[in-house]
Amino acid sequence: MSTKTIENFFTGKTLVIPSYQRDYAWRERNVDDLFADIEEALEAGGGHYLGTFILSQTDRSAPVHVVDGQQRLTTLTMLLDALIAVVQDPDIQQHYRNVFIRHPVSGFKFRVLGENEVFFRQLLDGQAGQAHSDGQERLQAAHRWIRQRVHALAQSGGQEAITRWLQCISQMEVLEFIEPNEGKAIRMFQSVNDRGVPLARMDIVKSLLVYYSNRYLDAQLDEHIAQQFGRAFRSFSRIKRLGGELGYKIRQIDRDAFREDDVLRYHYLAFDASGLGVPSGGDYSATSDTVLETFLKPALTTLRADKARLEAFIRAYTDDLTDFFGALEQLVEQSRQDVNAYLLWVVQDLSATLYPLIIRLHLKGWTGLASERDARSLVELLALVDLRVFKLRGTNPQADIFRITRELGSSTVESVARDLLAFCERFMPDQLMRSRLVDEDMYRNPAVQRLLLQIEQDDRAAVGEGPLDLAALVALVSDGLTVEHVLPQDPDNSFSVVGYGFPDATDYDLLKHRLGNLLLLEGRINSACNNRTVEAKVTEPNLYRGSMLCSVRGVAAKCANPNTRFDRSMLVERSTDIAAVVAGRWPV
Repeated sequence: MSTKTIENFFTGKTLVIPSYQRDYAWRERNVDDLFADIEEALEAGGGHYLGTFILSQTDRSAPVHVVDGQQRLTTLTMLLDALIAVVQDPDIQQHYRNVFIRHPVSGFKFRVLGENEVFFRQLLDGQAGQAHSDGQERLQAAHRWIRQRVHALAQSGGQEAITRWLQCISQMEVLEFIEPNEGKAIRMFQSVNDRGVPLARMDIVKSLLVYYSNRYLDAQLDEHIAQQFGRAFRSFSRIKRLGGELGYKIRQIDRDAFREDDVLRYHYLAFDASGLGVPSGGDYSATSDTVLETFLKPALTTLRADKARLEAFIRAYTDDLTDFFGALEQLVEQSRQDVNAYLLWVVQDLSATLYPLIIRLHLKGWTGLASERDARSLVELLALVDLRVFKLRGTNPQADIFRITRELGSSTVESVARDLLAFCERFMPDQLMRSRLVDEDMYRNPAVQRLLLQIEQDDRAAVGEGPLDLAALVALVSDGLTVEHVLPQDPDNSFSVVGYGFPDATDYDLLKHRLGNLLLLEGRINSACNNRTVEAKVTEPNLYRGSMLCSVRGVAAKCANPNTRFDRSMLVERSTDIAAVVAGRWPV
């Protein structure tokens, strides 16, 4: 352990970010914080503490792995490169470039290994192309912001300011820990961070497994654990990227609160450790803390006296966790290629309670299989469960789904299908579903878009139009697919409820959110409709008649007949018709 200036810290080293590390995570506000630290050091006129770096180096000639500090070091390298690039004195520029960027003999002073290595190098060279991950996007955004701030600094302070900044950064101080054993360095990283900003549970789990490997297995699994967790982190990065793209947004995944720790918890709910000599998790309401404190730590403590069993457990758990992340990535990717997957993940927004079950079924290769008693595949039955129980009924029977998930090790496709159908029959039988569809408000029900899309597909088939394919669905969702009230939900004073067959305003308020009064409609047309009368909506060419949705044009066509008006009776009739279609499309 030693304190060094930044210049001494870089001297004699090739610093590398191992490929198993997380992607770059800093944003503009974090870059601004670094700038503020340097400005504070400039004002103080002396050394300034920049932070701690935990490193691993097997011998003096080997590259130095950055175990902790990669975000600051990556950002600092981009800042130094940007400052050096605007220095006009060639001698000064060459000096700093040799110290911080590329030594004439040993080569690049700082490298980001793995899939970001070429991108990062091209970024510094001003040649970076399209970013292919959210980490690369953040790298690109930080690099752009650094360049803009350095440009502003050069404009306001000239070459003198740039030189002062380089001199100041060179003399800033860092605390350096170097540990020859990378496993111990990772454990040190956990210990240091446990006293500061709380780590994600995924990071702590990785450190804990490395610690047990290092202490009880002679570090045999250190590298394997690090590599597997690196794969899991990369899978999650892609999951977040895919789930946040316009036209493909998955609301469960696109939430800021959705993190690796959620997938860690889903895995706990689906991981059977009984064959490895430890009790399996039995808490369907488990948090990520539960995974760590009541499952992993006790399991590792129990097994540590038996090297063979400990090694088998760590390897099985780590590999299965990585595969679990990869399976979720593959399932999300399917929404780019398959209409039904798109409908399930993007339109229907599959309940997160079902994530452990669908991921485990995918890993077993069962999602596309059907039982003898029902022609629908297991993934179709999962869609049925989600739509009927979690969406239409609005309940979340976690314990029942947890039981089905936990029993997969001894289940068959036949038994899983039977359990899912029984689950639907218990929580949302046909009669209850029909009555809800007809008699209850559906406007804010999370199933409504999926139901109305089915009506759209049926209406298209009825008039000889081809079904909406994946490209058409993506275009609709990208442009803004909204739920429209045919009769206005907030009518103005000119609207006569009696004129549309309602006995009074109370009856109108009771029925206005029913399924029969709802249409899927492009967002731009919905905005244009505003509070227009239904007669205007069905007659003006840029409103319902201008929609690409057959079901919307069908309402306009029906109302084009003489003496036909969208009123209370049509609303009730349409609710009943839609309920019949839904019951036929998604039966138990």
